[in-house]
Amino acid sequence: METIFKISQDSDGKLITLSRALDERGKYLYLFYSLVFLISGLVFGIALVVASYSFEAMLVAAIGFIACTIAGMRFGNRAFMSEKIFVNKQTIGLIRNGLFNHERKDYEISGISNFRPLSKPELTDHPLAGDSFDYLGFQTEQKVISEMHGDKGLAFDYEGRVISFGTDIYSWQFDELEILLHDISGNDLKNPDRE
Repeated sequence: METIFKISQDSDGKLITLSRALDERGKYLYLFYSLVFLISGLVFGIALVVASYSFEAMLVAAIGFIACTIAGMRFGNRAFMSEKIFVNKQTIGLIRNGLFNHERKDYEISGISNFRPLSKPELTDHPLAGDSFDYLGFQTEQKVISEMHGDKGLAFDYEGRVISFGTDIYSWQFDELEILLHDISGNDLKNPDRE
């Protein structure tokens, strides 16, 4: 079966790659933000070394250096984030890798139900947007933020909790992934009572 997902065989299951580092436009924007904040942090760091004559200047430079460095690292981590699913007959493992973290959580297939795509939340108009033309750009900014940070992924119920993963997975990709997971695990994850 031809698939859009990269699938690799492991010793006791299959590894499905949902996303890779810098594989979409939003991640390039995160990379740009990361560079901007890291360069700003460098400027604050230089100011911290140079501004040793005043306690207030050193405090502002130190706070700016720490804040910009943390923001730059977080945006960089999001730019290089990758997601994979490890599937076998008993478990599904969700694997997230970034620059600074590695996370894996395993879930028993018998406890998974209601596997579904998440839709993006309804976009409401910004309160300061104009009725005929967005003169100040508030509505445009609201749309960009919604596109970058709105939920559009996958989820399933597991022991009374909702587990979400797979950012930017579209409905047609969900259908293909659902078939793949059924073929590998032998279980219908939407309804655990049927196989």
